[in-house]
Amino acid sequence: MLFAPPRQFRWTDPSSWSLFFKVWMAFVLVGWLLPLWRWLKREQQKSWLTTSGRIDSTHIGEPKRFLGLTLPASNNEKYTGILAYSYDLSGDTFHGEYRRAFASEEGALEFLRGLQGQTVSVQYHPTKSGRSLILEETVETLLRNRPPRPNATDWKDSLPAWLKFGLGIFAFLALLGLLLSIWVHIGAIFGHQPLPAFWGLHVGIFLVFFPAIIVAQKRFGTTQGKDFWKTVTKGSPDGLRYMLYFFFAYASLTGILIVFQSPPGTAPNREPATVDWRGFSAVWMVFYCASFAILSSALRPSPDRP
Repeated sequence: MLFAPPRQFRWTDPSSWSLFFKVWMAFVLVGWLLPLWRWLKREQQKSWLTTSGRIDSTHIGEPKRFLGLTLPASNNEKYTGILAYSYDLSGDTFHGEYRRAFASEEGALEFLRGLQGQTVSVQYHPTKSGRSLILEETVETLLRNRPPRPNATDWKDSLPAWLKFGLGIFAFLALLGLLLSIWVHIGAIFGHQPLPAFWGLHVGIFLVFFPAIIVAQKRFGTTQGKDFWKTVTKGSPDGLRYMLYFFFAYASLTGILIVFQSPPGTAPNREPATVDWRGFSAVWMVFYCASFAILSSALRPSPDRP
């Protein structure tokens, strides 16, 4: 034989894993561990000591340079709004900066509007007084409490009439689709096949997700950026955003398990149709939850507008 027969894949036997699969899993783990490490770091910084500071100046940062050359930046991080702040401890004055990236200069200027001279809570390291930061929650409080921009138009005025009228209806449909998707998924886990009519949830995704993207575009001027989901769900309970993150991670893991559940050359250990329902319903939960998070957030009144 010129080629050895393929080795049967088994989750409990790492020696049966191919090199490609091991490398791919390593990338997946790194992609999940990095956000987890950032979250743990932010949670640790929340326990730092707190003092009162002042925003001394606000400006848009210069582009990054290396050896006199301007480094390329992504479309979502072309402009950086910077809050330069100071705080006093034991007679000494310390300084720091808070930065937030924007896709447009208009967005950065709107973020900086009215923040200079504001009093702000500063977190500083218990043993290194020069290390400090301003929490995201603190900045969001400043943005909510500042007066609205004079002669600012409501973002809802730029929505199509059909979407403005049906905003609450689309949010309800997204919630209904989410609940049905969860019901289908749980049934598929226990080996039950729902009625073929539930394939209509495929179409329902487009019915609610496209309006949600239009709403996000009108509210914030972009549907991209590393903090996109945190931005578009502003005003909604934190639990809803964490639920969305959970569904996304769960759908990714479910897809991996389904791919390797019945490897080539082995008999499947469960009915393929049930596996299909599990995979599709996991994806449905992501889209319906994302749509409901965006639309329900848009329905809440918010005094600050980008």
